[in-house]
Amino acid sequence: MDPEKFKYKLFGRFKARKKSYLHLKDELEKNKFNFNAHINLGNYNILDVGSGSGENAIYLSITNPKSLVITCELFEDGNINLCNEIKKKDIQNIKLYQGNVLEFLDIIKKLQIFNEIWILFPDPWSKERHKKRRLISSQFLQLIHFFLKKDGKLLIATDSQSYIQSILTVIYQSRDLFVWQNQRFEEWVYANLDLPKTKFFQKAQKSNRKSIFFQLKRI
Repeated sequence: MDPEKFKYKLFGRFKARKKSYLHLKDELEKNKFNFNAHINLGNYNILDVGSGSGENAIYLSITNPKSLVITCELFEDGNINLCNEIKKKDIQNIKLYQGNVLEFLDIIKKLQIFNEIWILFPDPWSKERHKKRRLISSQFLQLIHFFLKKDGKLLIATDSQSYIQSILTVIYQSRDLFVWQNQRFEEWVYANLDLPKTKFFQKAQKSNRKSIFFQLKRI
């Protein structure tokens, strides 16, 4: 078995079952992230991992108008939905990478580049045999640490109770790399905070699942 073939393996669908919006394909190409043109260490750079349909990216672009927001999402229809919003709102500071975050970080190779990295509602892989597929692990936080600037922030949200426990364990294991900033319970509750009400947050609300938010600062 060729290990390179599975080096960047993440699980899930890349395209929806519906047809993509063909008229927005050009917009997707127009807003595509360029490794050579769009990275400036002097900028305020934000990485939105697993950006879905782009609700958080839009929120970040508006609240940080002088920043560069880079999204990293495999799901093509989500990227096209985001491009639609970029076009409608005439947003200039979002660039899209359609692919795997592990591949993205391996290609970019520039250390201490991001001021913030957001990971909202990653797939919880709830079945016991699938939990090894989860993105948030101590190994992943070690990797992320290299790409955050000094005092850079890692922001995570999930509505999965088992994932919450797993993330708490990872935070403890990574205490030499990150400081957990919002340790008071009232600061955990996503619904109480000024954060984007993404599709996955709303889905959790409808199912009476409490969404929890973690804010870590790079040491």
